[in-house]
Amino acid sequence: MADVREQLLSTEQKHKLFKQQQFIFITALERSREHARDKTQPVSTVTQVQRYLNHHCSNSTDRRIFLLFLEIISGLEGVLKHLESSLSSKNTSSEGLNTCREILSPNSNISQLRAHYPHNEINRLSCDEARNFYGGIVSVIPLALDLLNTYSRGAQRVTPTATETSQQTVAKNAEMVEGLDKDTSNKRSRYKKGAGGWHAGKPAWKPPGNTRR
Repeated sequence: MADVREQLLSTEQKHKLFKQQQFIFITALERSREHARDKTQPVSTVTQVQRYLNHHCSNSTDRRIFLLFLEIISGLEGVLKHLESSLSSKNTSSEGLNTCREILSPNSNISQLRAHYPHNEINRLSCDEARNFYGGIVSVIPLALDLLNTYSRGAQRVTPTATETSQQTVAKNAEMVEGLDKDTSNKRSRYKKGAGGWHAGKPAWKPPGNTRR
């Protein structure tokens, strides 16, 4: 598991660099879409970015940013394979990892994915870009990182409750991650209050020395 955490940290560092260059990425996609005559279609798969790199790159800057994007995706796939291998050896499964595999699949349609708070990738796009063209492609990396980080943290814990909580979190993230902050709020409420409030199951307080009813 230490190797997985190290691989995740390395991928997160690359993602930080990529986020700083999101405008360059969107500009490269714009040029490539125009060259490929895809201007009316959203960027909906990882394979589409690979195709732009291979056939529609107009300059070295576009090439570098596409390579960085695909390198991050490859790193996430490597982490996913490590975690899936660990699950396989224990004859167990995870809904969160299944979801991560689906969104990282090169030909999966990710155009409807949207990363919300605490991620700000969508906020950096114009309304038209976010709604129609690039919302999914800029969301796939942060969402996959969320799923993998959540699962890897849960896998390091030994209590069943912690593992169940981790699986519940990634399951919520899987629902197009539209409710990331809502999910967090619900969990906090559930943990704090429980079924009967903080003091459920505790006897009423009595003054010391008074044993009579």
